[in-house]
Amino acid sequence: MARIVRKYGGSSLREPEQIRQVARYIADLKWNGDEVVVVVSAMAATTDELLTLARTLHADPPRREMDMLLSTGERISCALLAMAIEAEGVAAISYTGSQVGIITDTHHGEARIVDVRPTRLLQALEQGQVVVVAGFQGVSVDKEITTLGRGGSDATAIALAAAIKADRCELMKEVQGLHTANPNDVPDADVIEVLDFNSALRLARGGAKALQSEAARLALDHRVPLGIGNTATDKIGTIVTDRPFDCGEILGVARRDRIVRSQGTGVVPESVGWSRLVEQNGRWMVWREAQPNETSTLSGITLVTTGRSVAGLHACVSETLATAEIPVHGIVESQEEMWVCIATDQAANAERLLHEAVRTNGWLKSSNRNRKE
Repeated sequence: MARIVRKYGGSSLREPEQIRQVARYIADLKWNGDEVVVVVSAMAATTDELLTLARTLHADPPRREMDMLLSTGERISCALLAMAIEAEGVAAISYTGSQVGIITDTHHGEARIVDVRPTRLLQALEQGQVVVVAGFQGVSVDKEITTLGRGGSDATAIALAAAIKADRCELMKEVQGLHTANPNDVPDADVIEVLDFNSALRLARGGAKALQSEAARLALDHRVPLGIGNTATDKIGTIVTDRPFDCGEILGVARRDRIVRSQGTGVVPESVGWSRLVEQNGRWMVWREAQPNETSTLSGITLVTTGRSVAGLHACVSETLATAEIPVHGIVESQEEMWVCIATDQAANAERLLHEAVRTNGWLKSSNRNRKE
């Protein structure tokens, strides 16, 4: 018997039949003798619909009220899934993030988990119930409802897995696992079968879509055994572990959209969330994630290394983008990555070209043994 935390994204819960399929998967785990906690996101498009509705009433809605609004999406999902699991003949109960003791800081919209007090969750498991939890949310130390930012249900699942000492945490998504690039933009991207916690965190911070960066940080901090897999096949494609793995000098190519740029002198302004900074001769330039009320036409592509500088990488990237006539709006380099800012309307093509270039140079070597040549 194992104690398992499974997370399902909104695309896995889009329609009633998909919810029923997930319920069947969970029921199978339970009939196998496992203890199961399920963390869910809002049904596909629900969060965007709520955002649109809010902005029809207020151009810049108060962040506290947005948290109250957006947290309802996951509550709908968890109640519906609990009903579907019950229909499979398995006892289930749904809880909000606050009900299972997800305690956060006070930053509305981008809160971080600071503690988990899973008393009710553990009691339900002892009673033989499947516990279905609304992801993406918690309650702050000031007793306010908070949300964890985009992809926050991944963080919920990993934090709960750490708190209840789960045998493993599985993040079920539309993709087969964590890839060397976004497979929607780069069809021949490889599934990375095994990688370590630090590498997963670097890819997530770069913008890898299959893993949220805060979730990757929590997995690293708590050494939570982690799998990333596909809902449709119910198979795990990527295992994140402490074990070393065979890879090239480049781990992968990741992309992050909605980037804005600012520059100035003196004190660098505080940036919420992801950012890249360059300081030189008393001046600074920062690229950061756009806030909901900001317009953005820029994207960033990150080439994540294994922690060492890659000789010839800068020249390769510059030549590849210049040949494709894709202007570069900024470059930030370190031993762990090379980040390039380009226009969003050219980002998908640039991601594909750079992935092809680093593979051609032999720097990208997936741990996937079954890549199609």
